[in-house]
Order: sequence, then structure tokens, then C-alpha cells
Amino acid sequence: MQLDWSILLGPSGVLLLQGARVTLQLAALALTLALILGFLFGVLRWSGFPPLKLVCWLYVEFCRNTPPLVQILFWYFSATVILPPGAILFLRDYGFEFAAAIFALGIYHSAFIAEIVRAGLNAIPRGQYEAAQAIGLSFPTTMCSILFPQLLRIIAPMLISEAVSLTKNTSLALAIGVTEITYEARTIDYVSFHGVEALTAITGFYLVLCVSIAGLGHLLQRFLSRHRRAPA
Repeated sequence: MQLDWSILLGPSGVLLLQGARVTLQLAALALTLALILGFLFGVLRWSGFPPLKLVCWLYVEFCRNTPPLVQILFWYFSATVILPPGAILFLRDYGFEFAAAIFALGIYHSAFIAEIVRAGLNAIPRGQYEAAQAIGLSFPTTMCSILFPQLLRIIAPMLISEAVSLTKNTSLALAIGVTEITYEARTIDYVSFHGVEALTAITGFYLVLCVSIAGLGHLLQRFLSRHRRAPA
């Protein structure tokens, strides 16, 4: 088999660049959703209020124990039953497949982030929360001013690991036709039979992207650790 790497400099290379752009957008939006939902459900479950604790437990266990591909297919094929017609028309105008992938990946990874947040809060002495409540601080003020700064230092490595995992899982969106980079590599294989070259290129793309995320996370962790030691 003769490999032809020059195809990456022509139309095939343009397709991969377009797919890379979609992959980055999908990863960024899904990660944003996952962080919002993850912190929300993690804090609510840690709060210990029985009804909220049960709801959060059900959410986390359901999302963590169903495969991400199944959730992507569920949101794609079942959203027409769940969402109102107006929302369906709006999403179709702006890319229904793309929106379904964002929701599925965001919700799936939010369950893991929720557990990371809950474990991080459990690692902080409960007495700090109780002392803040005793002097009259509200729950939001206590979380934002006292607990969250400590929480971020504790869970930063796990959050970066989850971001890398989410980025790799964006490749599953090809199952519903999202034109991310893996989808474009498959298209190149179908059209020109140069799948090896295309797959090698996207392997390098994912490797560089995930190593970059991990590197930025390491820098963030060092910054947070230095900030913690500064007062001493």
C-alpha cells in the first residue's frame, strides 16, 4: 500500500481543518455545560438536604452508568419527543446534531464532575462551613468566598483529566453526523481511500490537543499552589 501524505495539503487537509474547528467548538461548549451542571449537582448533593440529595444521586448514577454514545443517540433521536416544537425548529436552524452532541457530552461528563466536586468539598473540614454559618454568612457567600478557592486547588487535576476525556469523546459525535474531525477523516477514506493518512493526522491532532490541555492544567495547578503559599 502506497501512502500519499500530499493529500493533507489539498482539499482533504481543508476538510480536516474544518473538522478540527468543529471539534474544538464542540469540546468547549460541552465542557462549559459539564462544569456548570457538575458544580451545581455536586454542591447540591454535598449540602445534604434529603430531597435534593436523592435527586442528585439519581442524576449522577444514571448519567455515569450509561455509555456516552447511547446518550448521544438518545438526545438525537428522542429530543423531538422531549422538547417543544419551537425548540426543535430553533435547534435545526443552528445544527440539531451539534446541539444534541453538546447536551449529551455535557450531561454525561457533568455527572463525573459532580462527584469530583462533592469529593473535594468533603476534603475541606466541615467546621469551616459551620463557622461561616455561625457568623451569619449566606450559603452562596460561604461557597464563593471560603470553600471554592480551596476546592479549586484540590480538584484541579481531576477537572483537567475530565476535560481531556471529554475532548476525546467528541469523536463519538460522528455517529449522528456531526462534522467533527473524525467524521471528516472517515469522509476522506470513503472518497479517496486515503484513510491511513487521514487517521494518522487526526491521531496527531488529538494527541497535541490533549497534551496541551494537560499542560495548561499543570500550569494552572502550579499557579493555584503558589497562590496558596504566598501569604506564608
